[in-house]
Amino acid sequence: MQRISFGDPAYVYVRNRFSNTLAETVTCSQDGGFITSWGYRLGTTENIEDAAARLAFLLAAMPTPRA
Repeated sequence: MQRISFGDPAYVYVRNRFSNTLAETVTCSQDGGFITSWGYRLGTTENIEDAAARLAFLLAAMPTPRA
């Protein structure tokens, strides 16, 4: 995670630590959805783990396996 804002809308800017070009800004919409800067809905606040896994896939990073 590179930047975070709790403003309106709240967002995070994340990037693959091995690549400066694999990066994404994800905002949290008013309905609790996580939306990428190009409009892809990653998931909702009801299931953060799956949304994070989708973001990891988009950034070509392997998510940590669940125990």
